[in-house]
Amino acid sequence: MEKSNMTNNPMTSCVINYPVSPSQELVRLPLATRLRVAVLDPADELQSLAYDALNSDAMLDITHSHYTLSEPARFHVALVYIPHRATDKLTVLQHLTPAISHIIIVSDELTSEIARLSVQFKVDDLIPLSDLSGSLYPALSSIAATISQQVSVAPLTSIINGKAGSGATFLTCCLSEIHNAHSHNELALIDADFNFGSLAHGLHAESRYSIDEALAELHKLDEAAIRSMMTTSNGIKLIGNAPFSRLQQSSESCEQFDRLCWKIRQTFGEVFVDMSKGLEQHTLPILNQSSTILIVMQLSVACLRETKAILQAMRRHASVDDKNIAIVVNRYVTGKGEIQLADVTSVLGVSNIFTISNNFELARLRTDLGRSLNSLANHKTITRELHQIVHFIAPNSLRPTIDKAGFFSRLLRSK
Repeated sequence: MEKSNMTNNPMTSCVINYPVSPSQELVRLPLATRLRVAVLDPADELQSLAYDALNSDAMLDITHSHYTLSEPARFHVALVYIPHRATDKLTVLQHLTPAISHIIIVSDELTSEIARLSVQFKVDDLIPLSDLSGSLYPALSSIAATISQQVSVAPLTSIINGKAGSGATFLTCCLSEIHNAHSHNELALIDADFNFGSLAHGLHAESRYSIDEALAELHKLDEAAIRSMMTTSNGIKLIGNAPFSRLQQSSESCEQFDRLCWKIRQTFGEVFVDMSKGLEQHTLPILNQSSTILIVMQLSVACLRETKAILQAMRRHASVDDKNIAIVVNRYVTGKGEIQLADVTSVLGVSNIFTISNNFELARLRTDLGRSLNSLANHKTITRELHQIVHFIAPNSLRPTIDKAGFFSRLLRSK
């Protein structure tokens, strides 16, 4: 009986030799954390089965190589193709295992030798080449779940104007100053206003490395590179923008900006994002990362109306929990105006309400000249109000304050 030529059948896979039948697309749950994956594939055998799936997943940072890695310690996972006839199997695994904690071996034939090496080096998974497309993602999901229990990812706070000009950038600058003075976590600021560099001006700093430049080299950015690209102002780390950079944005920039924020969160202890322009396509993914969202408004009908519209859009387009949302009423004067704080709570349906007292001269000097709060007159009331907001954002990171004037405090501190 003559054998059929399977390789000439258009409904047959030449790689794994079984008839291809249409199937429903698998629904993949997002990985528990981002993974840096090194794909070591000297023969390019994995390309047709794995590369497309890996490169299309926003939670994966992929580096392709031929068995040699200049900095193996920076990767979470190594996906290694080892042909069963390869003579250097032992050498490859001996090189990788001291530096990379999680290894997945792929082989075209699961011989007893490869199985023995998998046990010896305690690899996470051993996948036959023919089953790679179905088994790779579950293996990565298991590794991501394990790493998520070990890797510290900083909480992210998004600060948004309920209406343009309400003071989100001013508030971001002031909150960062209070946080830096009272928290043990290192703070990073991200300027998500792609029209102007107001955040850098408010900190009296010159951002020498823009977000666009970071996005262009995103695949190269490790912790050291992330730190080197940040501008430092009084201990606060900042990455800003080139003016009107959105005009040159590519279609991939939304996803890339999301990935950049994740990398910054893995490098620093706390992250604030100034989203003063409100909700935009490139900043929507950041809301899904946010542990806290501050919406800045003033007590006017126009502000209340537009803030309500932003909240409705936010609830529709992003996964946000109302208990993590706070309204900050800027330039507040007690008892003045037709709208009261109770009206804000009732109309917006948000129970967390903070106020920042109206002090135009202080705000002008802080914003225009980048002067610190402590250097300005009449700063104590606003400083106290800001400290309450920082406590809401990061209650577990603040250092306890000690009354320096108290006799008993000095006595206890001396012991």
